[in-house]
Amino acid sequence: MNKEELTAAIEEKKAEIKAKEKEIDGFELDVDDYENQYRDMLEEISGPVKIGSLEYSAARVLEEVDPIAYRCGLVDYVDGLDRNDDAGYMALEEELETLTDELSDLENELEDLGE
Repeated sequence: MNKEELTAAIEEKKAEIKAKEKEIDGFELDVDDYENQYRDMLEEISGPVKIGSLEYSAARVLEEVDPIAYRCGLVDYVDGLDRNDDAGYMALEEELETLTDELSDLENELEDLGE
């Protein structure tokens, strides 16, 4: 590539990096992706709910008896999670790292061309 092409490629890569950073900044965990994990946590801390001689899942009982409390608990549970542990977030971080490496390569190539 010549100097003008490299300069254009660098500006394009910087724009891609900025867009990816914006996507990362706006990333939010999807509550529905963590419902099974929330149910497991409820089961772990509460155990089964006994009514007479019958046993029921604590998560199912809460969801059926008070769906609003269930959903609020789910949202609170997800709010307490670290987004850095989410596979989607980690993929975005890896994409940003790749873009940054590509930008560095282009800048080095331009520098070498100028020498």
